[in-house]
Amino acid sequence: MRSDVLAAHGLGPRDKLGEGGESEVYALDAERVLRLHRQQSAAYVRGIGALYDDLDRAAVPFALPQVLEVHQDRDVSWSIERRLPGRPLDVLLPVLRGDDRRQALTAYVDGAAAFGRVGLPSGWADGYGELCTAEALRALRWGDLLAERLRLQRDRARPLLVGDAPDFDRVARHVIAEARTEPDRPATLVHGDWFPGNVLMGDDLRVSAAIDLGWLTVVGADDHDVRTAVVFNEVRPWQQPQDLAVLTAAAARHLGTDAAERIDRTRRYEQLRFAFVTEDEHLHRWCLAGLRAVREGLGP
Repeated sequence: MRSDVLAAHGLGPRDKLGEGGESEVYALDAERVLRLHRQQSAAYVRGIGALYDDLDRAAVPFALPQVLEVHQDRDVSWSIERRLPGRPLDVLLPVLRGDDRRQALTAYVDGAAAFGRVGLPSGWADGYGELCTAEALRALRWGDLLAERLRLQRDRARPLLVGDAPDFDRVARHVIAEARTEPDRPATLVHGDWFPGNVLMGDDLRVSAAIDLGWLTVVGADDHDVRTAVVFNEVRPWQQPQDLAVLTAAAARHLGTDAAERIDRTRRYEQLRFAFVTEDEHLHRWCLAGLRAVREGLGP
């Protein structure tokens, strides 16, 4: 059926622009793309489209997606969207070196900080909350929201990690308790998945567009995207030994002198959050390494 959708639009392998965990993207023409969703229903995609329409696009120095049409036939959904400028950073990183690499990684972190300028969704009252999940968790404290999501992710991951993550429940309790201590910060829209595959770069190595809001998108703390931008660069084999220093230095301009410590905490949160993803080899190894490191730090 997915092949039928592509055939109906005259698309084939040469038209593919990229793919991620949630969709494949094909070029329709110079102005539009077809996004073929893996699991999301048309209703879910329309909700994401409405969220895009609600954003203050003028507040950020890069383009944001616009969903033009949404379709579904049985269990296959697809959308027609504006084509955005640039190439994904994850495509560029394997070939970037020296000053160009430092410039791109710094721009990537600065883009994460800039995303928060889009403001809050229309009608948002107070506190923090999820926008695109079935649970739609809400909390008056940022740490409570983060901890409750991690608790749910722990329960999802537990049956998948038997024998791979020693003392998993103890490790998870420690990370969840740590998350609960996160201080409240100004609330803003958090992309949640500021990852090199979701950030497009122009030829000038500046962020040209951000894509793929989804289940990680929340009203949350205004430092969250900067912190996750650093750690999400680690989950694919493009990471080079010097990257962390470059990313942390860029993040420190937004986070302050305790940037490294805040990033370390976020790394642990995200390694628990994504521990259920066993089909992505690199991400899975990254999560397991983090969970095992926490276990070692806890002692007997």
